[in-house]
Amino acid sequence: MTSCTETTISGGGQDSGKPNPQFTVLAQSDIRQDTIEDFLASHADGDFLALIGSKSSVVTLEMTHKNTFSAPFSYILADFECSAVDPRPLDVLANQVNLESIYESCNVLEAQALALEPVYTSVCSAAVPPAKLRAVKKANGLLPNGNLLLASLNTRGSIIFMSKPSEYPGWSLLESLNVAVILRDNLLPPMKSSKINNFQKYQAFMDRAWITMFAWLTSQDQGHALVLGTANGSLWLLSLSSDVQTLREHKVLETSLDRICFLQAFEDLLLVGDVKGTIRLYRVSTSNESCLVLVKELWSKADRMGLQRGVITRCPERGCYYITCCKAAHLLTWCMQVSGENEEWLETRLYVGGMKITGLSALGHNSYVVGNISKNLHRIQISHEGQEFSLKKQSIPMDMLENFEVLDLSYSLNGNLLTVFLNRNKEYMNSHLWQRSQIVVQVGKLQDENAEETLARLAKKLEFNEPINPYTDYLAELRMKIFSQKELQTYLNFSPLDSFQFAEDATDSQLLKLKIKYHVLQAIAHLHSNFLELTEHARKFLDEMELLLAMLVTTHIRLRLQFLRTLSKLTPFQEEAAKSMFKEAFRLINKLKSDFNENHPLKCTTNAFVEHISTHLEILHLKLGGGNPPKNMDPESEMPGIRCCVSYLEISLSLERRYCTLCDRQILMELENLQELYEHNDSQQITCPFCHGSFTEELLNA
Repeated sequence: MTSCTETTISGGGQDSGKPNPQFTVLAQSDIRQDTIEDFLASHADGDFLALIGSKSSVVTLEMTHKNTFSAPFSYILADFECSAVDPRPLDVLANQVNLESIYESCNVLEAQALALEPVYTSVCSAAVPPAKLRAVKKANGLLPNGNLLLASLNTRGSIIFMSKPSEYPGWSLLESLNVAVILRDNLLPPMKSSKINNFQKYQAFMDRAWITMFAWLTSQDQGHALVLGTANGSLWLLSLSSDVQTLREHKVLETSLDRICFLQAFEDLLLVGDVKGTIRLYRVSTSNESCLVLVKELWSKADRMGLQRGVITRCPERGCYYITCCKAAHLLTWCMQVSGENEEWLETRLYVGGMKITGLSALGHNSYVVGNISKNLHRIQISHEGQEFSLKKQSIPMDMLENFEVLDLSYSLNGNLLTVFLNRNKEYMNSHLWQRSQIVVQVGKLQDENAEETLARLAKKLEFNEPINPYTDYLAELRMKIFSQKELQTYLNFSPLDSFQFAEDATDSQLLKLKIKYHVLQAIAHLHSNFLELTEHARKFLDEMELLLAMLVTTHIRLRLQFLRTLSKLTPFQEEAAKSMFKEAFRLINKLKSDFNENHPLKCTTNAFVEHISTHLEILHLKLGGGNPPKNMDPESEMPGIRCCVSYLEISLSLERRYCTLCDRQILMELENLQELYEHNDSQQITCPFCHGSFTEELLNA
């Protein structure tokens, strides 16, 4: 057993000494939830949230950058009606015993426990209370067809699987393995129901098959890994096939815990809590027979406060894990070294204030944002210097909390957006029945940084061979700020087109800057098209977009041609692609000359761009042995057919298509051919030349 030191901050905590951050709301929406639950988001991984406040439907929120001026909210809402799927897997067990005889043999406390638990008595109840959602969580991996995989657990112990394509507004039931039935009928050893003649035996008979919590683990192969917690304290590890149709392997760990109420996985760690209040930390180990090894019992006091939210983060600078849990109005935090063995644990706690904490989310590896029943949010900072380990608190003023209470909150994947779930807590604000089940969702920022700093941070994170998709929250913030006209002038002044200098050799960094400019200008053009449709001012941004697209295309083409120039011999595909790219580049140049006449405001910028690019393309054409360049392309006649936006070769008609997940532009299905246009063709991930999005494949159903 490792030793543990503790540093306690009593009272209301200490202020960190820094100015209090402000919460700036960028967008707001309403969501219907039947019941008011603390820690409303059962699953919150930054850009995907799953809520458990509805009795009849699963509701999820998926971060998107496709928000519009008329609908600026940065999430796509998707739901699934659960009322049509109402299994009660434990009824099969209850029907095997004589409940009337068991009830008559109960003492007062046992009779109360039996009568108050619908799972035990639903088979003989005239009106069974409706099931409630217990947990909804998204799998770490995707299904073989690329769809998202979601699982939900209700209070009756039934797990169902759902799937949907990314950013689609509805879930569909996935015909898959019935986990509850498999556990009940195949994995558990048989028990003779004839010997079950009292409440203790009946409770043990039911609890071992009653799934009360689950979590997804990171699978080491192409399948999915699921850990189940049951009412008798057992932990089951299930290895499922990639399509969730087959159980490949299972392991079980019998523990001394009571009914499992919390499971949270992070890397190879598993945080477990039961209804008595015990908290344990396990490590997933393939070398162990049960695959789970107890690391430490973090909290052993049976305070009857079952864990509702726990967060594990990893600090790369100190090489340690921080484990933070909520207990009423207290935060409990432990520090564990990554090596784990023979290392001293550090522990601290902080009284946040009020009666209870209702929301907790990690801001980074060493800070959190906390919501409770007060007029402020709170930012909690871990102070870790040697063996000195403590928590410090800052208040975050929020005007809405005068009449609302926090139900949960979540930080986006890259830490630049905060989503807060609020509920009306004043009786006069619930004058209408629909208001009692309406949750207000606000998306905003805490950082004191301007738009220019945010864009610079995005540019620093982007890599040429990695798509921009993991930074959806940056794009969503950009669009929300522009649509709400916050710092609009900063975005208007960002990277003007005449500031781009086109040297003889194009560079990856310049293409990335043009792509960021594309996202900014696209949002600005969309804003003005809603305000000033068909006016001269709106036309200005459309003209800028036309010129920017030409800059993007020609820079991408030059990069591909510069690589081909270094090869001693071209393949047939490379030769054909080079010809098509030259044709498209010169067609765009001729179109710019035609569209931007002498009186056009962008004439000077366009002339300078055309002059430089024409010269560079002619040099490339000569070096590739192409003879005279195709300068006389008709600017009004685009090349026939649908063209690949990478190679500009024609795409043949097919029931399949490969397209950009952000802007829908298409490329050839033959990725191995397109890889020939890139230097590191074995490891190169092809991204969209316009928006830097990733590509996905779609089969069109007849």
